[in-house]
Amino acid sequence: MPLLNASVQKARESRGETGEHATVHEMKPRKKAAKTAPPKKTPAKKKTSSRKPRSA
Repeated sequence: MPLLNASVQKARESRGETGEHATVHEMKPRKKAAKTAPPKKTPAKKKTSSRKPRSA
C-alpha cells in the first residue's frame, strides 16, 4: 500500500496538482423548458421483399 500511495503522489506532482481540493462554483438555475406536444408517431412501413416474384 505504501508503494501505491507513493506512486499516486508522484503522478499528482508530475501533473502539477497541489493536493488541494477542487474549487466549487455556484451554478445558475436552469430555465424551464416550454411545454411542447409529443411527437406524432408515423405508421410503420411494410416490409418489402428483395426477391423478384415468380413468373408462371
